[in-house]
Amino acid sequence: MRGWRTLVALSCVATLVLAPVTIVAADGLGSSIVIPSSNPGVEKTYNNTYRVLASNDADIDLANISYTGYFENDYPFGPVELNAESQSPSQALRYAATQDLYIRQITDYGAIPYKDRWLPYSTRSSTEKTQFLLVHEYNTYDGPKSTDGKWFVRVTNQYGQWQPVYNAEVGWNTDTEEHYVANPDEALIHEAYYGDTIGRSLHVVDQYMAYADQPDRVAVPMVNGHELYPTSDGASLPRKWGQRDFDTVRDSWVGITQVFGSVWYRDSYVSGGSPTRGAYVPYDYRAVTPPDYSYQDQCRIKHSATRTITVNNTTRTVTSSHYHHYDRTKWATYELVDSSAKVTSLRLDRPGFNGHSEWNELIPGTWLAIDGTTSQNYAYPRGRYTLTATLDVTTTVKTRWGITSSRCSEWTKSSTDTSTHTTQYSVPVTITHYDSPNLNLTVAHIDGAGDDRLIIRWDGDQDLPADPWTQLHLDINGKTIDVDSPWRFYGVSRNDEVEVRTASGVSTHDVTYTEDDRWPAIYRYQTSVANVTMGFPQQDVQSQRWGWITPLAGQVATHLVGAPLPDGVNDPENDAPTDLYSQYVATVNSNDLDTGEALRVEGVSTPFGATLDGSQIEAYSKPYTPTILRLTDVNTSSTGDTHSGTLVLTDDSGGVLAGKTLTVIQGDGTKQTVTTNATGRAPITWAGVVVHARYDGDVWETGWGNPYYKGDSLTHLLPPGELTFSAVGTVGAYISAAISNSLIFVEWIALGIFAVWYVRMRRRTSKRRGGKHA
Repeated sequence: MRGWRTLVALSCVATLVLAPVTIVAADGLGSSIVIPSSNPGVEKTYNNTYRVLASNDADIDLANISYTGYFENDYPFGPVELNAESQSPSQALRYAATQDLYIRQITDYGAIPYKDRWLPYSTRSSTEKTQFLLVHEYNTYDGPKSTDGKWFVRVTNQYGQWQPVYNAEVGWNTDTEEHYVANPDEALIHEAYYGDTIGRSLHVVDQYMAYADQPDRVAVPMVNGHELYPTSDGASLPRKWGQRDFDTVRDSWVGITQVFGSVWYRDSYVSGGSPTRGAYVPYDYRAVTPPDYSYQDQCRIKHSATRTITVNNTTRTVTSSHYHHYDRTKWATYELVDSSAKVTSLRLDRPGFNGHSEWNELIPGTWLAIDGTTSQNYAYPRGRYTLTATLDVTTTVKTRWGITSSRCSEWTKSSTDTSTHTTQYSVPVTITHYDSPNLNLTVAHIDGAGDDRLIIRWDGDQDLPADPWTQLHLDINGKTIDVDSPWRFYGVSRNDEVEVRTASGVSTHDVTYTEDDRWPAIYRYQTSVANVTMGFPQQDVQSQRWGWITPLAGQVATHLVGAPLPDGVNDPENDAPTDLYSQYVATVNSNDLDTGEALRVEGVSTPFGATLDGSQIEAYSKPYTPTILRLTDVNTSSTGDTHSGTLVLTDDSGGVLAGKTLTVIQGDGTKQTVTTNATGRAPITWAGVVVHARYDGDVWETGWGNPYYKGDSLTHLLPPGELTFSAVGTVGAYISAAISNSLIFVEWIALGIFAVWYVRMRRRTSKRRGGKHA
């Protein structure tokens, strides 16, 4: 049903166990890859592990992956959460190659394994637990075995996740009657060296700005043949000898690769601030000068000659003139004296905003929304803003021009021109608060014997740009329960190539996903909307009480359509509308029959790394109020068609319960509902020898001081023979009546068998099933 899309998660949802091995044989993940095993004690570096931040890449079929190390069956069957420092490099490669990975909290820190790390078992912390698993033919765990091949040994890390131990010699302590690792200095725990998303973002900025001080070339991020950040030309220089003006700045671009504490959601970054706001702003450009120029024409020089002539005995001086044309060269040369680029402004603004719009640069490419003098964070009201980066590129060009000739006049002049070109890039940013101050929660625990009920109520807008939550961590006397929000954040690659442009041409480079690579893929987190889930998290079996969770009802506050995702990100739960609830009810079934239990809310986290203030959370426990359902005033019909009676519903002290809905089911399955009146009574009629009635109990919680009624049910069977007192006229009628009485007797036997089975099942532990999925 659309109004009820809550899924219940198993208590043992796949934990990302550290895999022990592997490197990628090729530089990039193609249509097939080879992941060979690593060697214990060898700190091997892996390529492509940062592909976990590129969920929009093409997934690879398992048939095209060659991997022969431990945990060779450790492949997920759907999207997987990227946990903090829980994956080994090989596991990260296997998961990234076959599925898409997401995070639940936007913390700007995500551990990315890239190198094997081996620690002697003797260096483990005293708080870390060691587990010994006996090797047998039905093992599903396929990690490294002990030196005698009889045991799997593993230890927990600081996050409580299991890591394999290699070369362990297992001994038996007769005094404590416990196994132990007999060679702690030689046995090796497999861990990893990790990068993180902060370091990756800084690395991206550094690499794309590497040419920013080399004006002869520019690196331009490209995606699908188009520029990721649009380039532009400018800084026009007037040229000599009638040539058109010339742009001395080419391919200038500025971009915003990531906004701190933010994810892309629908058509905007949503920024919780974490709580400091900031952004990574790389840029690049190329500076050029016009080519030297010259052309030839001729100058005209006037020549005059004077001579004396006598005509008719008269002597006079005569001057004659004529012109000669001589070749000459007009020329111009251009020299780039200097060029520089600077992001002069990163501004968060919107119409009517009068606060601090201008951010300050901390280091090249990294900007923070802080006061440059006091280092106080700038505060912004909630709303939609525009974040604009402005890049100014300035060139200084010296121009020399003149004329050279053997006969014409020669001269030389020079000038120096400085020009500036401005480029801008903007992204929409929706500001919210990282700690969801307008969200309030009430968690009610209804205490029952192995049949607890949880009612969670949300008051506030839970959409991501408003007051979202990530997880509620609950504890009921050792039964730990996690309630997860639908928010998932996938790392996606923004570009697939880089073009390096120079005056002589263009070279193209594929982006890569390796620690300290030259052309890293630019990434950001993009939001997917899954479902609200509730389940038992996997914990130590000695402390976790196992059970299963059954969703009962939900009051929908908001229907969210799936968020747009890039091609290649496959999250089926994002495809259909998602429900956010104002109230959510579930039954918690466990293997204990304890009562008098108390609820503890251990934390309510937000997607931006904060937790809700205690004043925003109300939690309490109270017992069910039992109810008693009875059938009175029974009047039977000799025909069996119109029996009548009155259902009476009271609490355990005899108080009548008015206005409660009862369900009545006849033997043939016909169902009807009735409502108790002011005296707690509801008349009914039915046909047949059996009638079932039930009161399902309360669903919604109305407050701490009000009772929460538990359901009750009854089955009424007419006594054998009550319908056969009339005379039997024929043998056939007699046989028919006998069969009817036999069926009644069989129904009684069946009911007794069911009652015995039900009691036994209620007392059985569900441990052998490891939890039941609802």
